[in-house]
Amino acid sequence: MSVNLWRPSLPPLRRLLGGGAARVSRQAGMGTAAAEDKIVIPARIHRSPTDILKALAGTVGRDTTGPHYKYHDDPYLTPCSNLTKRSYALSKESGRKAARWIRDQHPQLFTHRPEEPFVEGFYPKTEYSEDSKGGGGEVSGNTLTHLVGRGQVSDAITVYHLCGKKGVELSEDVLQALLEMLCFYNCEEPLDSTWVEERWFRQATPTVRKTWKDQGLAEEVFATLPNKGSPAYCALIRGMAQYYQVDRAWQLYQECCEKGIAVDTATYNALIRVASLLRDAADLRWQLVKELLSAMADSGTRPDLGTLNATLEALTQVVAWRQARDLSLQVMSEFQQQGVQPSLATFYYLLTIHCRERGPLSHILLDILDHIEGRSFTIQHPMDTHFFVTAMNAARTHLESLEAARRVNALLRHGDNHLLIGDSYKESVYYRHYFVLSCNALPFDKFMEVYSELVPHVYTPEPGVMQEVLQAVRVSGCLHHLPQLWSDLILFDLALREKLMALTLSALTQHQPDPAEGEDGLTSRLVTVAKDMWTRVQEQAPERRNRTGQMLGELLEVLVRCGDYTTAKEVLGGSPRLGQSSASSSPPPSARLTFFPPFPQSVVLYGQDAGHQETGQMAIQVRASLQLTPQQRAQITSLLGHDIPLPPPADPPRDIN
Repeated sequence: MSVNLWRPSLPPLRRLLGGGAARVSRQAGMGTAAAEDKIVIPARIHRSPTDILKALAGTVGRDTTGPHYKYHDDPYLTPCSNLTKRSYALSKESGRKAARWIRDQHPQLFTHRPEEPFVEGFYPKTEYSEDSKGGGGEVSGNTLTHLVGRGQVSDAITVYHLCGKKGVELSEDVLQALLEMLCFYNCEEPLDSTWVEERWFRQATPTVRKTWKDQGLAEEVFATLPNKGSPAYCALIRGMAQYYQVDRAWQLYQECCEKGIAVDTATYNALIRVASLLRDAADLRWQLVKELLSAMADSGTRPDLGTLNATLEALTQVVAWRQARDLSLQVMSEFQQQGVQPSLATFYYLLTIHCRERGPLSHILLDILDHIEGRSFTIQHPMDTHFFVTAMNAARTHLESLEAARRVNALLRHGDNHLLIGDSYKESVYYRHYFVLSCNALPFDKFMEVYSELVPHVYTPEPGVMQEVLQAVRVSGCLHHLPQLWSDLILFDLALREKLMALTLSALTQHQPDPAEGEDGLTSRLVTVAKDMWTRVQEQAPERRNRTGQMLGELLEVLVRCGDYTTAKEVLGGSPRLGQSSASSSPPPSARLTFFPPFPQSVVLYGQDAGHQETGQMAIQVRASLQLTPQQRAQITSLLGHDIPLPPPADPPRDIN
């Protein structure tokens, strides 16, 4: 029996073995060997612990068909409404907070430390008090340096006071680091970065008002510095400008100029950003910005991206000024010559200046997209997260261009740009603009492709957006989408909204049943929607039932037209009678004239009980339109107290000849 063994070819084998194969060939006398390949070890590239995971995630992209990974991937546990999404995410994070609270309240239970190296975040925080030893030793400058490095503001303040009471001398470098932290956080403990969901659902709207703590610990530390140099002045000026203590910040800047103390780029940026609060007129504000920029140039301080964005932000404060648009383009040109590359925040400020609500039409958004399309961005400025929502707003309200909106959305979905959407509120506003614009510009069937892609895992439409969608259904006549939209309204907890119910019924009344339809046709599905709507209204508490006469009339019309007389009689029997509710809760006369062939007396009975004056006219129309049995005629006669007269016959047409 012969066995075929795989034998690799010689060139790959030589490359694999390198010089070893050449030496073996020489020793075996197999001829002249090739020159040895030189092995070059590349320089080490620093990798973060998650680089491999990021590379793998980049090959997959964002999955719009399933829920976010923070939710359970279970149809019964997947949230669809905005309220449940928020509640589920925050409740999960609340569990983590509870676990941390137990850990911090009972530190004696967490003494086992098997891991190597030690992970400080897994263990209780060190408590600092009068009798504190600071984790095994007396509090010192090193303790304070460690707390400042970790951003623990309250603990750092406590240790600083303890050092003062115990006479511990702190170096100038430690005091400078403490001052910078206090100025940055305004002596307040920041929100822990580990609470991702709380940050995501938190609507942090910037307020232009003074929140700086006057005569606080930051100013106290500044006063205790033996040598108040440029770093100390710059830290205090930046903190005051950040929290809008602009007058005091400007005084400190003037003091630096008088003493010849150099000011760094970040401090100039902070002053430029609040320059509009120091002057009243638009031209005076811009003049102050130019003075600060000239001072930077005279001192040899090089501008950076923060300078560019601060200058444009100052122009957004005088956006109604006629020269603001031209000046913004001049600023862009000047900084481009300085080699400063813009960020998304730069383009956000340009859109704010050029795409005003009542301003002239500007196509700067298209120019921006031409410049940045197909690029991936990382966060470089705090206002970078405002670009996408502002760009989509400009595409909808300013340009009214679906093509521009699609380009913005394509940029958002490119790479990791979706991480720069901001927070839940900005994401909701972004997709609100995109949805309404797509609904108004696209054929409804094409719009439903966009709808099915994003709803409900990426975006849950608000009631106002669903009103636009239902109005589009009524106008376009695409009633075959109503069952899906009604199911989504139930998932979104919006099914009992009065306006949405009215729009759904208004669209249902446009359906004309086809006698050739089967039992599973469109008519059957639309009747199911109407019956489900009535059932949900009836399940509400009596004082919360939001039914109107117009709604009941349209519901009756849909049920009768589609042949569901049993449910129609139930609706009519469940409608308010005289003395039970106001007249606005009863079906209008046009709806009450709808006839039920199996139960014609029900209409007259309802009109009689409700006390409507048109009851007699309704009975006459019933008599003229339907063949009544003697029993039915007797019931109607007993209700009215007299027999039903037949309407007079119409006059025959006259012969004009």
